[in-house]
Parts: sequence; C-alpha cells; structure tokens
Amino acid sequence: MTRRLGALLVLATFALLPLSCAPSDAVTIQGAGASFPAPLSKRWFREYNLAHPEVRVNYQAIGSGAGVTQLQAGLTDFAESDEALSKTKLAEVAKAIGERDGTAVELMQVPITGGAVALCYNLPGNPELKLPRLVYAGMALGDITHWDDEALTQANPGVALPHLPITFIRRAESSGTTFVFTTHLAAIDDRWKLDRDRKPGSPMLKSPDGPGASKTPQWKVGLGGKGNAGVAALIGQTPGAFGYLEAGYAELSGLKVAALQNKAGAYVMPTSENARVGLEEAVFNDVFGTTVPDPKASSAYPIVTFTWAIVRKRYADPRTGETLRAVLSYCLEDAPGQGQGLSQSLGYVKLPQATLDQARAAVQTIHPVPPEPTK
Repeated sequence: MTRRLGALLVLATFALLPLSCAPSDAVTIQGAGASFPAPLSKRWFREYNLAHPEVRVNYQAIGSGAGVTQLQAGLTDFAESDEALSKTKLAEVAKAIGERDGTAVELMQVPITGGAVALCYNLPGNPELKLPRLVYAGMALGDITHWDDEALTQANPGVALPHLPITFIRRAESSGTTFVFTTHLAAIDDRWKLDRDRKPGSPMLKSPDGPGASKTPQWKVGLGGKGNAGVAALIGQTPGAFGYLEAGYAELSGLKVAALQNKAGAYVMPTSENARVGLEEAVFNDVFGTTVPDPKASSAYPIVTFTWAIVRKRYADPRTGETLRAVLSYCLEDAPGQGQGLSQSLGYVKLPQATLDQARAAVQTIHPVPPEPTK
C-alpha cells in the first residue's frame, strides 16, 4: 500500500465518524473547483478540523471552471483552479460578485501546491514505456491509432507492443488539468494550436485548427471521464486506453505511468522532485499567475502546474475572512505532517521557497473587516 493510498483510506475512515456537537462559534467555509488537488485539499481541511473543531471546510471537486463559476455565483467562499486566472478574468468575476452583493469586491489568487500531469495506459502486461514528445501529442490527436505504430516501437525496443487500438481518455468537463495538458501540447507541437496561434512560417498554417490550449479544447478524438477520478476509472476499464490525469490519482489507481521525453531530450517520470525542478522555472505576473508549459532543465518533468486558491480580500462576514486566512496559512505551513509537508507526502509538490514566501504574504492580506457597500 502506498503512503498516498494509506493516507486516503485514513481520511475515508474519518469521514464516517460522527462529528461532535459544533460549538456556538462554529464557522463553515464552502469551496469548490479543481479535482487535481482534491485529495490533498480534503486532507488539509480534515486535519485543520481535528485541530480546530469549530472550523469546517467543505470542498467539492467539480473542475476548475465550474469552481470559478460557483464562486462568481456566490455559492462558495473560495475556488481552486489549476489554471491561473488572467487579470481581466479576476476583475470580471469580482465585478459580478460585487454587483450581486452591492459591495466593492477584490479577488486574488494564491498558489497552494504544485503537481504533475501523468500519462497513463492500459496494456496487456503493462510494460514500461517511453513516449517521445511528438508521439504522445499524436496519440492524443488521433494521428497515431495503434499501440504497435512504428513511432512507439522505435522508442521502446524490446517491448512487444500489441496491435491494439489506442483509446484516448480525456476530461469531459471544463478542467484545469486539461488546460495544463493542452498548454503543454501546444507548446511542443503546432498541430495542437488553433490557426490564429500558430507561428508565421509554420508548416501547419494551412492545416485545420488543432484542439487548442484550453480548459475546454476542440477535441478531435477520445472518451470523456468526469474528474481525474473518472478518467482514472475509464483507463483502468478500457484495454488499450491512454489518458492524462494528476500523478497522484495514477498512483492511487495503480495505473501504469509512462516516462515522457522532456525539452532536454531526457525521459523522466512524474516524481515530486522532477516536477519541482520544472516548477522552479516559473515566472509570476502581477496577479500571481504563471504557466510552465515546457521546462528546460534536464531532470524536469515536462507537464507541471501549480494549483491556486481564488479568494476575496474581504468577506461580508468577518469570521469567514479571518477563518479562511487561518486555514490557508495552515496549508502553507512548511512542516512535517502539516501543510506543505502533507503535500509532499501525498504525491504533490511542495511550493518552491520563494513562491511559498510570496504566497504566505499574500494570504495575510485577507482582511477581517467587511467590504464597503457600493453607492
């Protein structure tokens, strides 16, 4: 049993226990969004509740896009997303919340953990596989249709690959994991880009649009699964399947994971250390957003991301703001068995130190004083 699986079984056991009578000053925080960090987020919130029984954080893993939609609709207090929102999008969501509530609203996004997107497969005997960059892009496009394609056999000498159709398994809903995956593919292969995004002189300029880099790309092929868990289940149930999901779900599900060729030409696995090397190349913008679509380091895993918590700087109920500030501060604690220590133990990536310091400072700007009403 892996450490991650054991930890999640413990979490499931806790979930079956009756909660003690809530104290009169109990606070409940509602969150929703990315399924990518869900096992970690739920573990964080359970551990915080054990130490602070008066605080309960409910988190629904419904996808990054749906999480932002629920935040905008006033159904949650925070969202989690694997795609950083642009400055324009943050302002748009804040404006919608403010118009509904009649207050001045300011949003911010704070990275809380990092991770890797693994490419998994289901083959007879599940041999160890290496996937070159243009090969896994072509498999997801539907250009490479069988497992014994010459491009795959050349990359895996000595492996008897079957003449079995490749069934691409992808996300069915708006997904930050999908955004990370397709942003990487568009960075390495012009076939993935929409025509407007292709570079001048690209040999693909006269070809049809690719799927594009998006939470909801224009998929050419594939079967859709709901959430990372749904994709993992479909891969496990489908002989010849190939798909993408958060690396921890791959470990939890016992799925076979491919070594991917990175920009430096090395084949690497989605370990926490290899992902951390890639994330250290991140350069943040003025709203704490970034992408690292194709890390350069020789040991970097090529498909990596941060997960962001999207929060208000002021809440109508000061207790909500004060409590959420304390909870996120706990998530950013860098100690064994807490915050970032739990992140690493569950297969995610502890934030690089410089990013962690910035995130902690940002969380402290969540103010317990309610926002001013708009006139």
